Amino acid sequence: MLLSLLAEEWLSSFISSFRNEKGELHPLLELKRSHTGRVADNCRRISKELGWAGPLLERALSAAILHDTGRFPQYATWGTFYDGVSADHGALGEKVLRENFPWPDPEGEDASVILEAVRLHNRRTLPEHIPPAALPVVRIVRDSDKMDVFRIVREHVKGGRISALLPRIDPEGGYSPAIVDEVGKTSRGSYQNVRSTADFLLLQLSWIFDLNYAPAYRMLEEEGAFSWILKQLPPDPDLAPFFEEVSRAGREWNRVGRG
Repeated sequence: MLLSLLAEEWLSSFISSFRNEKGELHPLLELKRSHTGRVADNCRRISKELGWAGPLLERALSAAILHDTGRFPQYATWGTFYDGVSADHGALGEKVLRENFPWPDPEGEDASVILEAVRLHNRRTLPEHIPPAALPVVRIVRDSDKMDVFRIVREHVKGGRISALLPRIDPEGGYSPAIVDEVGKTSRGSYQNVRSTADFLLLQLSWIFDLNYAPAYRMLEEEGAFSWILKQLPPDPDLAPFFEEVSRAGREWNRVGRG
């Protein structure tokens, strides 16, 4: 059996263990279940354009399918998806998979690559030393995941439902000084400084600097992901240099994509 098919079968069974007596998932767990399928689809689209095949493709698809394994025990245990008040869901997913997934070879490279991709998919920044075999898989899972998070947040904002998705933030508030300072200094945002929808969208805008593959940027651009965020964000003179950096990054991605 292909590793990606094994991953699909195992994850489906694992998720079912979190259903209630009526066979239903909590709505937020159902959101994560459907998110997983879309991340896998994104991974297929990107990897096809990159010409991936064989073991690399199987590892990438399997890691994309399994990347949010930790979300299910996280919510069941703590009732939240906020890592800061519960557990790092990437590390939790790695632990669950290491202990429970039916690896054909638990000590083999397939397992080590997939576990590394799951562990690192949600890190703000990647560590300096990642095994060469794992690096492309880590990168494609991070891109594939971000692509769907852009879509989920956009749909919830448009539908006036952002509080259901992000209950700890102020849907109407402006920028927090901490995140304005952070993106101004580092061009990156972090969840710990998010206090409002505007903060979260600013964080997402900073992801343009964290994308790895040109097809991912192009697909996001075609969906209008970045332009939509820019239209939602209130003007702020302190953020003007950051917005210009975002524009430059977009032009560079377009150049790379054409090249």
